[in-house]
Amino acid sequence: MDVFDVAAVVREMKGIAEGRYIDKVYQNGDEIFIKVKGAGKEIFIKSGKWIFLSSHRQAGEHPPPFAMALRKHIGNGRIASVRQYDFDRIVILEIYKGERYFLIAEIIPGGNIILTDEGMNIINLLKHQRWSHRILKRGEKYEFPPSRYSIEEMTAEEFHLQLGRGKDVVRGLVMMGFPGIWAEEICAMAKVDKSSDPSELSDDEKRRLYDAAREMVERLRKGEYSPVALPDFSAVFPFPPPSLEGKELITFESVSEAMEEYFVRNFTGEEEVKSKEKKEKILRQMEQQKEAIERFLEEEENYRRQGDAIFANYERVKNVIEGKERADREKYPKAWLLLDYNHDTIEVEIDLTKSVNENAGEKYEMSKKMREKIEGARKAMEESMRKLQEMEREEADSHEKKEPRKRKFWFENYRWFISSEGNIVVGGKDAKSNERVVKKYLGDDDIYVHADIHGAPSCVVKASDVDGRKKDIGEATLKEACQFAAAYSRAWKQFAVANVYWVNSWQVSKKAESGEYLPRGAFMVRGKRNYEKVVLELGVGMVEIKGERLVMAAPPSAVEKHAERWIRIVPGEGDRRKVAEEIASRLGCHVEEVMRVIPPGCIRIKEEGA
Repeated sequence: MDVFDVAAVVREMKGIAEGRYIDKVYQNGDEIFIKVKGAGKEIFIKSGKWIFLSSHRQAGEHPPPFAMALRKHIGNGRIASVRQYDFDRIVILEIYKGERYFLIAEIIPGGNIILTDEGMNIINLLKHQRWSHRILKRGEKYEFPPSRYSIEEMTAEEFHLQLGRGKDVVRGLVMMGFPGIWAEEICAMAKVDKSSDPSELSDDEKRRLYDAAREMVERLRKGEYSPVALPDFSAVFPFPPPSLEGKELITFESVSEAMEEYFVRNFTGEEEVKSKEKKEKILRQMEQQKEAIERFLEEEENYRRQGDAIFANYERVKNVIEGKERADREKYPKAWLLLDYNHDTIEVEIDLTKSVNENAGEKYEMSKKMREKIEGARKAMEESMRKLQEMEREEADSHEKKEPRKRKFWFENYRWFISSEGNIVVGGKDAKSNERVVKKYLGDDDIYVHADIHGAPSCVVKASDVDGRKKDIGEATLKEACQFAAAYSRAWKQFAVANVYWVNSWQVSKKAESGEYLPRGAFMVRGKRNYEKVVLELGVGMVEIKGERLVMAAPPSAVEKHAERWIRIVPGEGDRRKVAEEIASRLGCHVEEVMRVIPPGCIRIKEEGA
């Protein structure tokens, strides 16, 4: 993440997390998940790399000491503020729980996650670190990393002065703190060659560069975001860079959603790198173990031969020990003899202070120790082989479960399914997407569906298929859409059945009655409502759309129509993630794909079909 990404995520996080209370804190290695009550999302922090609002937690059942320390100090604490420090890649969460605490996330190389008290004294942290200019450990006063020149409040004179520090314009902008890609965009917006020498710029060129830079910063400050990603997810942006205008881009409802999608798609690659390094380490260990076994075998045979040679030359060894004969080499109390043994001559070291039997016994004892070392090395090699085979099985399973996606469809930004009759149905995930799904996608021939319960998603039944071809909306599709709308409402957590209504598109309006106000995501429905009573259950299965395999959650009749294999789920007592892991295992997909589509709340698997 660069400073632009962090600025966008922080502004988004402020609107969702500020004023809310922390539930629990989870940890998975260098990743922290902060569950925020009532937010529907968690604050995800990967030390030194990422921070955004996430819907998918990956954490073990037993929290490590750092997570326990965070629970103790800030669990049930109120998030008073979320801010970016000095327009840098550092985020500070101010938390009140009787006392004031600061949780500091450093999204910089070698970064850390630190909890301090009101006086910025470190209470706990993810890892201890030491540099010449600062020390991070418990009890020390927290010092921020040295930051670059702040670009947020920079005057034109300061901008021009800092620009001159670079060998060329683009490097000067980067040295100021602008991310590389945005530094190039500023040059393009200002119509200035990025490789130009700053000292040779005209006053007009300097002014255009400053104006373009200010425009970028102001857009961030005002929160004018429209997050996008490149089709191959090689990059994600809080708003489209001007140079990409008119090109194919994937859009998102929020910056965090874009960041999370990018992270999930590319995180597997990081895991594969780690897995490869671990595999290479095991292979090196096995090679070392093999060499050790060969060395121990050679030494075991050598010691045994020496013992045998001593007994085979008993009289000569005895005479040397008693001083009656001279050794081939001698350095008291050691002596070295060339002894004939089994048609060969070998050199044997003896101890002149010990008897012939004692010398031979020492050789046999050393031979025995070598055999024990061989046995130990072979067991270690077998364990290494077991680990290697286990890793290879996991890699095979991973490749089977997660194939890289080539494209993302527009409807994946929302709740969605394809009806048994082929119509595409989309629904909002929150107030913002409820607003958008109706305003953007409710056409004249479409149907609006809503569960008769507060906070339910707005759903649109399109009179078309996924390719946009016209398709009449049948009775089966309407019933499925009603069941779908109920499943993603609060009814899932409270009831076994629910009432849902549908109306024509012309009955839905954003215009409130006189004296009334409609909040974001709410609509006025006029005229007769057509009610359906539906059972709360869904099917989850793998479907293929234009060559892409997707996990679809939908009414059972729709899933059974389109999926070769499916799982039926109902409200229950099962932990949502554990059930998702079970479904992912049965369907042969990634658990995060299942987590994205299943309803919030507890779930129980009812049956499996194929």
